[in-house]
Amino acid sequence: MDVSKHEYIDHEKFNLIEINIKHINQLFNSLDPSPFLEKDLDDDAFEYIVSSVSEHSMGRKHRIIIHMPIDQKKKISEHEIKKSIKNFFEYKKTIGEKNIRMKLQEGQLSFIVGSVFLTFCLLASNFISSHFNTIFANIVVEGLVIGGWVAMWKPISNILYDWWPLHKEKKIFEKISKMDIEFKFS
Repeated sequence: MDVSKHEYIDHEKFNLIEINIKHINQLFNSLDPSPFLEKDLDDDAFEYIVSSVSEHSMGRKHRIIIHMPIDQKKKISEHEIKKSIKNFFEYKKTIGEKNIRMKLQEGQLSFIVGSVFLTFCLLASNFISSHFNTIFANIVVEGLVIGGWVAMWKPISNILYDWWPLHKEKKIFEKISKMDIEFKFS
């Protein structure tokens, strides 16, 4: 598969994502035994399309243009290929939504575990500081307080930040699933 490495903006303000192939099978993963409309895209085609969309603002319109030799026109169903590409990215969007939910659930569970650990550390440090007044006891108290708060870092990160890249990826897949796809034969 030859993927055009240059993108340009046409007169209608679309970013064109152009893919040059000799046969339609180059666009899909040859190891995938699924029926045609459910096939996975070739890894190179997938990466190229996603990176092309990622390079621009999400508000920017894109269009995919697949260039093929004229002799392939009678051998393909443009409608089925378009549907297959759209189905693939719709599936990726659904997986993205699931990944976001899992990340937030992981964050909630780890927040509960972290809170219990932090509570234990604070109670233990309070007990030690009220019953022992040595340098070693002070070191243990400070270590427990720091350890308890450090244990909260990952849960807070999961809930506040780690899902953002997953959300952006899901939005990209959703955008691609709704993109216009054209064929040009030469």
